Amino acid sequence: MNSRDQKRFDELVSWAEENGASLHPSLEVYLDDVTKYSVRVKPSAQQDDFLPGSTAIACPVSTTLSFLNAVAGGPITVSASPNGHREPAFPLRFMNEVPPYVIGRFFLVQQYLKGNNSFWRPYIATLPQPEHISSWALPAFWPEDDVDFLENTNVAVAAEEIQANVKKEFKQARNILKEENFPNWQDYTRVLYNWAFCIFTSRSFRPSLILTQPARDHVSGILPTGCKIDDFSILQPLFDIPNHSMTAKYTWDVVSDPACCRLICGDAYRPGEQIYNNYGLKTNSELLLGYGFILPETKDLHNDYYHVRKINQTTDDSESPNKPKDFLISLRPISDPSSLVGRARQVDCRTLDLHKDAAFAHIEPALVYDLAMALAKSQEKAYLDAALGVGIPPGDTLPNPGLEQLSNCIKEVLVVKMVNDFQRLADFEVFEMEEEQGQFASEAQMTPNQKLAMQYREQCTKALEAALTTLTDH
Repeated sequence: MNSRDQKRFDELVSWAEENGASLHPSLEVYLDDVTKYSVRVKPSAQQDDFLPGSTAIACPVSTTLSFLNAVAGGPITVSASPNGHREPAFPLRFMNEVPPYVIGRFFLVQQYLKGNNSFWRPYIATLPQPEHISSWALPAFWPEDDVDFLENTNVAVAAEEIQANVKKEFKQARNILKEENFPNWQDYTRVLYNWAFCIFTSRSFRPSLILTQPARDHVSGILPTGCKIDDFSILQPLFDIPNHSMTAKYTWDVVSDPACCRLICGDAYRPGEQIYNNYGLKTNSELLLGYGFILPETKDLHNDYYHVRKINQTTDDSESPNKPKDFLISLRPISDPSSLVGRARQVDCRTLDLHKDAAFAHIEPALVYDLAMALAKSQEKAYLDAALGVGIPPGDTLPNPGLEQLSNCIKEVLVVKMVNDFQRLADFEVFEMEEEQGQFASEAQMTPNQKLAMQYREQCTKALEAALTTLTDH
């Protein structure tokens, strides 16, 4: 990286270490051609300087930035009395009426506006800056010409919902600042709020996963009544630099050191190699929407799934963290070793013989079950018995007329849905530009966002095509 960027990250590391954080001495922040700012084992390190089980980064709560700091009015010190914190960062009405996650974003904006007077200046200086929109904008905030390339995809629908929600959140929150005559309320702009939203979305962590017990005990003393620990998220300076690998072995250790959350790497890395964190099992749709990238298809891992949203979803379904809000259609069979997300979705799925039908190999079993129950309710009781496996002896492989009929009904519903969605994806005229100009877009003329969107929609199309082929061949 250039000398200016090197200075920024050197200052971040120094500031973090002065406040209780640590970066393993054999690691360094560097600029990667693909993943940009990343962490690697120093090329000059010895082979055994950074072994599996080493602590890459340690982050104390005192350097974190979140809603908690807005409540406390500044940095959090666990050793301090919960009752001894300063005044909140915003007016009491704002703190009482605005959701915690929105307050956290406004607090980040506030610290950005403070510039050199902010405790977090060294951290904020290393973040993508608000004026460079292309460096931080997630799909919900892409330029309209780029968003068009996501037409009829899962991400397009979700991005539209996010944009509407963020607009509403910002308007309501800033109106309160205005009505309360908060100093310089005009400086809290829509662009800055969008920036803060993207920073938190792509870099923050759930408090319940990264706070040590002493930190949680302290936090419980300052949380407002009714606020739960995961009603907001937390930014962890330095800890948020390592990039995502779905196969990386890692631990967020909050036990060994009562003062810090530690990133422990379980993989072996050679000198010069990038080290990775792991954001969990997320599909490419989720990664693109929340982080701005997708994972390429490889022999050992694919992350290409088409999401089918559940119809008539109940409140219980949407609020329960254990119940997926949608179902997955996979590029490769759900049971394939490379289908990491798909295989994980099979856990705790109610047993249903129907999903063993080879025709449904690319379909999440829970979707097959959901359709079976929906269709069975409107058919004879034999269908319901077949769906539940009632009266079918364990291990019995004899054909069941009711099961076969129900299976065919499910296939018909899936084929109609998938053909329709496939055509909507395939019919997108990517190369068409403004007719009056008489020009056609080439890949060289596409923006980085447009190229990324095309890669994503092509993989969605492939997933639907693979599932359709298997459905119609059986």
